[in-house]
Amino acid sequence: MRIIDRYIIVTVIKATLMTLLALTILAFVLALVEEIEEVGRGDYNSWHALVVAACSTPRFVYESFPVSALIGALLGLGGLAASGELVAMRAAGMSSRQILLAVIKGGLLLMVLVVIVGDGIGPVTEQYGNQLKLEKQKKQITFSSRNGFWAKDGNAIVNIRQVSVAGELRDVTIYELSADQQLRTITRAVSGQYDFGRWVLAEVRQSKLDDMQVHTSRSQWLAWDSLVDPSVLSGALINPLMLPAWDLWEQIQNLKVRGQNAAAYEVTFWGKIAIPLTTIAMLILAVPMVMSGSRTTTAGQRVFTGAMLGTLLYLFSRGFSFLVLAMELPAMTVMLFPLVVILVLVFWLNRFAARRY
Repeated sequence: MRIIDRYIIVTVIKATLMTLLALTILAFVLALVEEIEEVGRGDYNSWHALVVAACSTPRFVYESFPVSALIGALLGLGGLAASGELVAMRAAGMSSRQILLAVIKGGLLLMVLVVIVGDGIGPVTEQYGNQLKLEKQKKQITFSSRNGFWAKDGNAIVNIRQVSVAGELRDVTIYELSADQQLRTITRAVSGQYDFGRWVLAEVRQSKLDDMQVHTSRSQWLAWDSLVDPSVLSGALINPLMLPAWDLWEQIQNLKVRGQNAAAYEVTFWGKIAIPLTTIAMLILAVPMVMSGSRTTTAGQRVFTGAMLGTLLYLFSRGFSFLVLAMELPAMTVMLFPLVVILVLVFWLNRFAARRY
């Protein structure tokens, strides 16, 4: 790798990470303010609020990475243009394509960081933060894993494999223990709905164990009084965007095998795949934006331009994902939409950059 390529890569990465750090601090402060309002509920104190706010930050980092990449690249390359270094590189024989390739190399390194945050750090920290908050506020011990949602409900242990967007439970298993912690009853239900302050389980099979044998019974409906209310579920379940891509893919396949609608999970999966690709696309977009702009453009103007453009692209992408669900379009278009929009912008800006350099 040439020294000049390495110089461009380091400049872009450093500016992007500094931008990401600034946005992360802002997100942490806003999350902390929101959590402070809930201090005093149960045993939830200021220290717990601080920890929960910190645990929720990786999700914002992951979602804002493309915008941070665009702002960082504009600042990094803009600084090179303002100091005349970009002109000197071109005068030394470095083409726009070579500059672009150097930026893309930096983007590939950043994409590794995106994947680590989205599929490694984020799910672990968010799960811990959610569990801590529930334990301190509602005194409810919960755990989310690839095998579903687990909770201790009095003398019972509950496993819920899936929860729909509408809050319907699917594949519910309740293990009831005796006073001496011996397994006494196993209740399995295909689904469950929260109605009038209690859960109503459907298609129930119940097995009662005694010292001699197992008694099994079936019923169409069963009322279940439980501490696991919808607020507990919403707090314990991890945002699907922060699930590792392989877990999302596995859930999609399981839903399809059962004949259930997997559209929401497919949109989330392809939207997750789009984030690292959009990060690189944003870096590519920054090159013609800098080259077609004026050398007198200030850093503040570049930050404002990058923030506005990145935010608009993010909002359009989010809105398009809802359109995909409403019109039942192929879920993969969620990934393709922002990339196509950015490529169109790149093509349009390249015409101005070609005139300038």
